[in-house]
Amino acid sequence: RTKKLILMKDLIEANYKSIVERGLIAPSTNYFEFIDKLDEEVKEFKESLDWFMRTDKLGFKPMHMDVCEELADVIMVCLNFAKHYNIDIEQEIKNKIKVNEQRAKNGKR
Repeated sequence: RTKKLILMKDLIEANYKSIVERGLIAPSTNYFEFIDKLDEEVKEFKESLDWFMRTDKLGFKPMHMDVCEELADVIMVCLNFAKHYNIDIEQEIKNKIKVNEQRAKNGKR
């Protein structure tokens, strides 16, 4: 069975649309509301990761689903921020990768 390729822009659009439809983002949503949501999601990610690390002291278990879901929440808030403020995040990520590659060539961390 072949997997359907989903473009990043389509993921961003679908996620943003679903959050708008739930009433969690409106045209009036501001930077501070996104930052508050990001803080909330990062806290939940850290809590789930902390729990996972306490129960997997040897580091052999596959990553727990809660950790993966919370990480996805953090990323989706960032993507929603970018979409809301018309930031081409896919291009920005590509630009940042080039910057990091150049730094590596120059011996910078």
